[in-house]
Formats: sequence, structure tokens, C-alpha cells
Amino acid sequence: MKQIAAMPGATATVCDNLALYGGGPDRDDFDPREVWDRSEAEFALTEAVSILVRGVAIEGTQLHDELEPLLWGFTNMLHAQVQRLDRIVDRLVPEMRDLERAQDGTEIAALELQKLTDRAHNLGDRRDAFETLRDTAADIYSRHTGETWRPRHGSHTSQTRALTSAAIDARDFLRARRDRKNSAHLPAGTLVAIAGGKDVSDTQAIWATLDDARAKYADMILVHGGGPGTEKIAASWAEARGVHQIVCRPNWDAHGRAAPFRRNDDLLNLLPKGIIAFPGTGITANLVDKARQLGIPVHRIR
Repeated sequence: MKQIAAMPGATATVCDNLALYGGGPDRDDFDPREVWDRSEAEFALTEAVSILVRGVAIEGTQLHDELEPLLWGFTNMLHAQVQRLDRIVDRLVPEMRDLERAQDGTEIAALELQKLTDRAHNLGDRRDAFETLRDTAADIYSRHTGETWRPRHGSHTSQTRALTSAAIDARDFLRARRDRKNSAHLPAGTLVAIAGGKDVSDTQAIWATLDDARAKYADMILVHGGGPGTEKIAASWAEARGVHQIVCRPNWDAHGRAAPFRRNDDLLNLLPKGIIAFPGTGITANLVDKARQLGIPVHRIR
């Protein structure tokens, strides 16, 4: 008599597929997995960058000239993941509030809120993991280039560790200051702005001037435009001294040629305690004139 092979059950089939292809909980299920293996992830990241440096941007080749933008983009990739997960969590918050208000004591309503809360926590933990990797990549970028990694737009702050010098975008700072809930997370201190031309290269004079300002205001927060020359040297000073920065960049897309002058207005809207002005162009002169009209003290360096 011909025997018929037994067909595997549904549960066995699912288990076999999971063993072969992997799998995880559905979107709304509780996720018991670890968020990440930190030591393995950081080791893999360091190895990946080493391969880029040794195998792609080899010293003595033309591609070595592309090392800085290559490492910048690698770090920015991780930064983009942090921002993406931040946005997802932000979209979940109103839904969680609605569910909290709609609690009627039933088990179904409570379970729905618990699932959404668990999802928000998991996404937040993933976000923190990518932020840690971004900060590690930023450290590697600094070692290879001698520069501080910063995104093209927005802030460079870290919730998972204290950066040597957090760089906060001026627009983010103003929005947070208007928001009573977020203002508690702003760095507290005295805002001191610096401006000057891109051709100013006297590092010693800029550092000495900023050291004098910090001696006067121990809680000093540096405000600058994020440009080359004076502002780049000032940013390096802040990084070395562990001073928080607020970066007020021109918005060229929105304002075109008027962007530097509108940037001056944005900077002055922060109401700094004073302006340190090194020699510069008409843009620096415009900032100085507007500051004086507002009664903000200006210290000019000849």
C-alpha cells in the first residue's frame, strides 16, 4: 500500500520559515528583542570607516582628496536615521494623548495604549542607538579631518551623551525658547555673538578675545554664523573649551542675496549680551549697526 507523506502543520511551517529567513514581531506586537549589540555595532562602524579610508580614499590617490566629504556623508547617513525616528515618535505622541484621554477602564483600551507606548519606547531606543553611532562616526570624522562634524542644517546635539560643544541651530533655539515645555532643555547661559570676515586668520587673537569674554561670563554660550574665517576659528575655540554654540546660518534658498542680512536679524533676535566684531565685509558692518540701534554692546577688534 502506497504511503502518503505527512504534510507539515502550519506552526511547523512558520517555525521553519523563521529559522530560514528570520523574522520579528508584527508592528503592533510587543517586541522582546534587544535593541542592539552596542559593542558589535560600534566595532563594525569603526571597521567600515577604516575600509573606506584604507581601501577607497587611499593616501596618494585622487580619491584621498574626497575623504572629508566621504566621511561627512557617512556620518550624516546615521544622523538622518536619528531625525527619521524622531519624526516617527513625534507623530505617535498625539495619538498616545488621544488614547490616554479616551481610557474608559476597559482592558481593550488599556492594551491599545500599552502597545502604542511600547512602540514609542522601542523607536526611541532605536533612535538613541543611531545617535550613539552618529556620535562615534563624528569622532572618527574629527580624527581624520581635524574638523568638527556638523549637519548642513539644523542642530547637532546629543541626548545620549554630553557633546564637547553642542551646536544648536538658531531657529531651533528660538522655537524651543517660545515653547515652555522645551525651554527647560536649552543650555542656560549668557549669549555672546562673534562676527568677522572669512579672510581673518589670526587664530591667537580670536581665541584670546573669546577667553577674555568667557572669563567675564563663565556661563557663556557662543553665537555665530557658521561661516569660514572668524566664525570657523570661533567654533573651534568653543569645541576646545566645551562651550555650547548657537549657529545662525543664512537661509539662501528663502532669501537669496539678502540671506546674510536676514541672518543678522535672526542673530539679533536672540538678544545676545554683546557682539565681538572682527574686521569683515559690509555684512559685518550691517550687524554692528543694527546691534547698536538695539542697544546691544559691540566690542570691535581692529
